[in-house]
Amino acid sequence: MEKAKVKKLIIGLISAFIIIYIVYVGFSKIFDADGIETEIATEISATDSLYEDGIIIREESIIKNNKDGVISYVANDGDHVAKNEVIASLYKNEEDVINNKALNDVNEEINQIKKLRAIASTGDLAIDNINSQINNAIISLNTNIADRDFINTDDYVNDLTYLITERLVVTDNAVDISKKLNELRAEKTELKNNTTKATGHIKAKKAGCFVSSADGFESIFDYENVKTINIKDFNKMKEAEPKKVSDNTVGKLITNVDWYVVCPISRQDALRITTSGYQKVTINMPFATTTSIPAYIESVNQDNTGDGDSIIVLRCDYMNSELASVRNENIEICLNTYSGIRVSKDAIHDGIVKKISEDEGGNQITKKKKVQGVYVLYGNELQFKEISILYSGSDFVICDPSPKKGKLFNGKTVSLYDNIVIKGDDLKDGKIVK
Repeated sequence: MEKAKVKKLIIGLISAFIIIYIVYVGFSKIFDADGIETEIATEISATDSLYEDGIIIREESIIKNNKDGVISYVANDGDHVAKNEVIASLYKNEEDVINNKALNDVNEEINQIKKLRAIASTGDLAIDNINSQINNAIISLNTNIADRDFINTDDYVNDLTYLITERLVVTDNAVDISKKLNELRAEKTELKNNTTKATGHIKAKKAGCFVSSADGFESIFDYENVKTINIKDFNKMKEAEPKKVSDNTVGKLITNVDWYVVCPISRQDALRITTSGYQKVTINMPFATTTSIPAYIESVNQDNTGDGDSIIVLRCDYMNSELASVRNENIEICLNTYSGIRVSKDAIHDGIVKKISEDEGGNQITKKKKVQGVYVLYGNELQFKEISILYSGSDFVICDPSPKKGKLFNGKTVSLYDNIVIKGDDLKDGKIVK
């Protein structure tokens, strides 16, 4: 009997709780207790970008060799060479190529050892200076690896190795420089006795940026008229077949510092670019290099009919070993980067803001204007704030936290960490949320 009473009591309490909860939910809906959702205003950056397939056009001159011999390149891809500078040497066989490379390395190491011996004898080198150089060398090596410039990695490693050895010489007299120098001299003598000198050299006929390969498009793409390329020209270029690269081709020279990226863009984007006054942009080629490349908008060429895609021609003057050989790439054109307050598009409403001023007689004048803005929850009160949109994304906008004078009607806008309303019914400026 007692158990039955307890059971009924528990059921009664649960029923009462459910009824109270239902009444509470209904009451809350009427007075917006739970009808409002908010988010904290945060600061973000976003880039206004176009993603297009582009063609790279350079002023290029093919390098050929008609002499017999095994080629050993002296210049690396991306190196800037002067007119008549040696870019490659010719040897009788592969063994001579290998031995001459080893001989050059030994000579360089001997010169470094001699420099270290001079430092050891005078002791005239500050340890702080060496430490600073080591730190810079490590940064350069890391940057080199991040940029995927593996062609020059050995040079960065050798520089770092030398600096570390230099530090050991300055701080530890136990390092035996003379012994190492004698070993290198013996190695040099042996290599010289077993190595034949180069039978000839290949020199640059012009000054330019060296590339050890050719793709057959060097004479197909028109560098002289690149600034006026239209969509028809671009489509022909996309369909063009490369010319056969002859067997005696040893590379090419990029003979003008300016090179161009040509991309098709929509008519709407072309209009946006020309009317916005863009001059300098940044381009990325993620499949070629991790380096962001500064570029200038050389021209935007509309389709003759006015209905099709347009062409944007971008001029660049930055070059590295990867960029020296790319031709067709997926291009990201970064028009502008915007930073400000992130606001969800669901939070944006039209509302009335007031501006109070005084006339010449000192009388107070209140003006009202309908503007775009958001509701911000301060404590339990809603306040409507005008916004100045810098950038519009798919489901958010970036607002300027400090617009220029005159941009806002009454000068008040959203701030970092404001509690912005993203959902709610019957929103009003000054409304008390219970």
